[in-house]
Amino acid sequence: MRLVALSALTLLLAACTSMAAPTPPRSTEPEPSETTTVPPTPPRQEPFEITTDVSGVREWQNSPEEMGFVYRVQPIDFTLTPRNTGSTPQSDARLRFVVEDMDGEGDLTVGGDGWECEGGRDIACTATGATEPGGTWAPLTLTMRHTKGGQTRVVVHWADVTPSVIFRYDTGT
Repeated sequence: MRLVALSALTLLLAACTSMAAPTPPRSTEPEPSETTTVPPTPPRQEPFEITTDVSGVREWQNSPEEMGFVYRVQPIDFTLTPRNTGSTPQSDARLRFVVEDMDGEGDLTVGGDGWECEGGRDIACTATGATEPGGTWAPLTLTMRHTKGGQTRVVVHWADVTPSVIFRYDTGT
């Protein structure tokens, strides 16, 4: 009788083992003690901003490489504020403004506190010092004068970007 009871117990144990729940697959999620931090993607910063206080100016932007302003007053002042879009401090800023007449015969003068600017149709501006990532340099004042209505393109060379800014003096009523 003992032999039968031992055999029955062995069979019962074998049956229970085969009916046990399968081992769940190992999770790929990190354990609570494991922390993985992905830094957020910072918003895209424009390399510079151009604004004006003159009312009635219409602004447009076709792409990051081309923007423009249409206005009916002159001379007109714009403020250009360059920004450090890099991930390290930037020292000594250099901007270049190349004036290209389209049909407007425009003249551009550029200047600002802390900047040295020279040139006529190809204006080079430099500033010394350092600016942290995301920081801005002292603003520059761009003054546009036209001898007749029409457009003047100014190509701005700043760091690794060269967008065009179209200044359009509209003499229409």
